[in-house]
Amino acid sequence: MLRTTGTALRVLSSFVSLVLVSLVAASSAHAVQASASLSVIPTDWGPLAQGDVIDVVISINNTSTDTPANGVPDGVDPVPATLTGHISVLLACADPLCNSQVSGKLAFVPGAVAGCVEKDAGVASCAASGPNGVLITLKNGGITVPGGASLDIATIRIQVIDSDVGRLGIMALTDPASVRACSTHSPATCASCDASGCTLLVFGEMTPIGCPHACPERIIFRGDLATPDFFEFHGLIHIPNGINPASPGFSISLSNANGVIFQHPAGNEPPVVFVQQGIGTFTFNNNAARDTGGIAFVKVSLRDGMIDKYKIDVQLLDAMLEPKATLAPMTVSFTISGNTYTTMNDWMERPNGWLLNLPRMMGGAD
Repeated sequence: MLRTTGTALRVLSSFVSLVLVSLVAASSAHAVQASASLSVIPTDWGPLAQGDVIDVVISINNTSTDTPANGVPDGVDPVPATLTGHISVLLACADPLCNSQVSGKLAFVPGAVAGCVEKDAGVASCAASGPNGVLITLKNGGITVPGGASLDIATIRIQVIDSDVGRLGIMALTDPASVRACSTHSPATCASCDASGCTLLVFGEMTPIGCPHACPERIIFRGDLATPDFFEFHGLIHIPNGINPASPGFSISLSNANGVIFQHPAGNEPPVVFVQQGIGTFTFNNNAARDTGGIAFVKVSLRDGMIDKYKIDVQLLDAMLEPKATLAPMTVSFTISGNTYTTMNDWMERPNGWLLNLPRMMGGAD
């Protein structure tokens, strides 16, 4: 009898333990993932000139959800999230990770609403943070963002102090673990994460560049850092007042999201002085550049039957093309006779460099 009772007690004990384990398992199965991103939206990305003022909207996009589990009703439905702490806005980023910033190019302009142009009720203030940053401070309660929703946090104002750069980035990021979301079925089960977002600004007057016919732009790696790599560019441009040989003023640059790839002149190189070869045709030659680097050849020629439309051909060499030209989106910008021309395109990678065919623009015969 005692043995039977002991067996019954052991069975009962096992059953109670199983129930407790099941309850613990069910209770701990509820979970959640906290995730969000920041949108950094300028009212005008460019091309921007010195003195221009733009507004930048900082928004949060809540992508937090429940997470699935076996045997419990958790799915992947959106859940609300709370944002607390600060949002740091980094200006004038010279690289995608904003490891370096270029001072003296962009500046924060305080707005009329606690330093912001506009703000959510959960924002306390917008203020400068050093020479290249803005700090958006949230109130103690933070901001609650509904599940799956986006919400404008604040709008800040930026002024262009100097536009002698091709492009610069702006990055916004929250404090670590400042985005908090909790499970729908277990409100005490929460996860925390952070959020960030980036955008790009382009500087300088942009005048269209096209091509009257197929004219491939080329970057050729020559396989030896001691031998300058080759860059060739062709385009059709509009020069309103024509070429003035007495005013050199020619410069050219190539850049990508990581910064400037090459820029000429970059130091004490002699100015490009054009020599008139005939009616409407001007050239510059520097044969030494093929060994030492720099601008080797420029030709600007008036197109027949077209008013103030010129074909431009440029050849230059630079030893740093191969290590720096590593991304397909690249910007070519050049200045001639007081006019600046910029074109941004995705180049096609080749085994020994890059290739681009500009779109046909502005008409004209071959």
